[in-house]
Amino acid sequence: MDAADWDARGRDLTARGDLEGAEAAFRAALELDPGSPDLLYNLGTVLRDRGLREEARSAFLAVLEAAPPRADALTALGLLAWEEGDGSGAEILYRRALRTDPSLPEAWNNLGVVLFVSARYPEAREAFERAVALRPGYADAWFNLRDACAELGDRRAARAADRRYRDLSGGARG
Repeated sequence: MDAADWDARGRDLTARGDLEGAEAAFRAALELDPGSPDLLYNLGTVLRDRGLREEARSAFLAVLEAAPPRADALTALGLLAWEEGDGSGAEILYRRALRTDPSLPEAWNNLGVVLFVSARYPEAREAFERAVALRPGYADAWFNLRDACAELGDRRAARAADRRYRDLSGGARG
């Protein structure tokens, strides 16, 4: 098998929930194509999902060393920072990601969460609105937009965002 085959196997195993198998497949791919930013990113994602935070951080940093700034790797590093309680570090990384690629809805949504938790509701609303404009089917961003609108006292917008969230999530209510 070549690196592309191992990568496809790793992505398939990830989708099936076999994170250990996926990690092994991505590592096999990297043996054949050392330093591949895409393979490093895929490995980092699996490592993060397995709870191997420092190894994941190393993989995401290697992505940034191997390729021009990549918004996906910066966003992944931002998520690690956020999960470790470093809101300001996460915000910096999300903003760097968005300067690199402003069309990344995950970065907008994650930035919005940081801003929301910091009670910066107008900025959070704007970030969530950008996320849903980029990906109209992004249920989590609609959920977050609902909360930001509610905090700002815009009940009509909050109800509209809630309806969209429920439509996307099969009627579930958050």
